[in-house]
Amino acid sequence: MHYIVVDFEWNQPISSQSSIYRKIGDKLIFEMIQIGAVRVGPDFQPSEQISIPIAPTYYVRIHPRIRKMTGLGPDELAGAPDFNEAMDRFMQWCGEDCVLLTWGCDDISVLKQNMDFFECRQPLPMMCDIQRLFSNVHQQKDRMGLKTAMELAGIEEEEDRSFHNAVHDAWYTAKVFGTLPDPDEVLKYEQTPKALNRNRHHDKEKTPGEVFATLADALASETATRPVCPRCGRDAALEPGGYVPQSADKYIALAKCKQHGKLLIRLSFRVDDDGNRVMHRSVFPATGANVAYVHTKKLQIEARQAQYLEENGCLPDPEKELLEAERTSMPFDD
Repeated sequence: MHYIVVDFEWNQPISSQSSIYRKIGDKLIFEMIQIGAVRVGPDFQPSEQISIPIAPTYYVRIHPRIRKMTGLGPDELAGAPDFNEAMDRFMQWCGEDCVLLTWGCDDISVLKQNMDFFECRQPLPMMCDIQRLFSNVHQQKDRMGLKTAMELAGIEEEEDRSFHNAVHDAWYTAKVFGTLPDPDEVLKYEQTPKALNRNRHHDKEKTPGEVFATLADALASETATRPVCPRCGRDAALEPGGYVPQSADKYIALAKCKQHGKLLIRLSFRVDDDGNRVMHRSVFPATGANVAYVHTKKLQIEARQAQYLEENGCLPDPEKELLEAERTSMPFDD
């Protein structure tokens, strides 16, 4: 048996309102555009590596933020194999009797959804989570990002290996794996994919995470300003006053669907390892209690801001408050 550390990069729709996203979004939230893998030697150090670009079939326009982070665009993906061809090549490279290792549970979930969508019949080896083992070994309550783990393990970034490149991230993950006192313990952390879904069931609509440079950009985005009714899928109109902070990383607002009435909009935020703001939006039919709560919260925030302004001569900085908020892991469909 041998270990192979894998990492994937994927594209996302330009907008949750795009025609292609509305058509297939529930079935393909993210479309994979790169497979990176590193074989781990008997000494638990990285050895061979492979990088396989994947030509997107549906989200063919690379999201600007994805292109900026990964360096992957039309030129880099020109002539690349499609998903099934890339998977065939990857599994042939892996060989028999291997265990796939990832950093966290995002990769296996995105992989499974892509395999289901493209009807890929490749049997997958056992997949285990290095991140969980590393966090337990270092007695960390929360899951750590790869960069943080590298710092804790004393691993420096290499000049020719930038982050957000699948094979480079797999290489760094393999290096972190090799610092563990008993790497074979990773077999205790077998993974199962989690469902990625917009959650339109049960009168609830939830978007996948979207990445923004600032909180202000996120709140002004189409996703925030044009919520969708979970019952009919039509755009709803935000109530005057817009969003009110429920906490440093959560915002709420009311909207109205012409057909189904009041809606409660919730935005949740986290800050990723690169300092970007990752936003998720949930939409529910609003109850009378929801409406009263939002109106009350607005009055509370107005009073709080007035007091803060009187004491400090300025309003509180929501960006700073978000950076100081407790971090949460990437949410999935529960």
